Amino acid sequence: MVNVITLPDGRNETIFNERDFMELLDKYMGFEARRWLEEWLRENSDTDCIEALEKEMDKLIAHHKETMEELRNQSETIASLVREKDIDRKALSAAAGTIGCITWKEANG
Repeated sequence: MVNVITLPDGRNETIFNERDFMELLDKYMGFEARRWLEEWLRENSDTDCIEALEKEMDKLIAHHKETMEELRNQSETIASLVREKDIDRKALSAAAGTIGCITWKEANG
C-alpha cells in the first residue's frame, strides 16, 4: 500500500514499503533511530500473537469436537426413542440419522 507522509518542512514523501520508511528515518533522524526502530519491530513481532491465536484455535477445535460428539450421542438417544408407539418413526428416524451423519463428519473430519 502506498502512503504519503508530509515532513515537518512541508515536503511530501511517498512510502511504498518498509524500506522506504526506514530510509527516511535514517535520513532525517539518523542511523541510531533507524536501528532502534528495527530492533523494536523485531522484538515486538506478531509471532507471540500468532502463537496465542493458534493455541486458542486448538482449544476451539477441541471444544467443537466435544460438542459434536455430544450431539451425536443425543441423536442416538433420539433414534432409540423412535421405537416408541404413536411416533412417526420414519420421519424421526430420518432426522436423527441425518443429525448423526452430520455430527460424525464434523467430529471426525
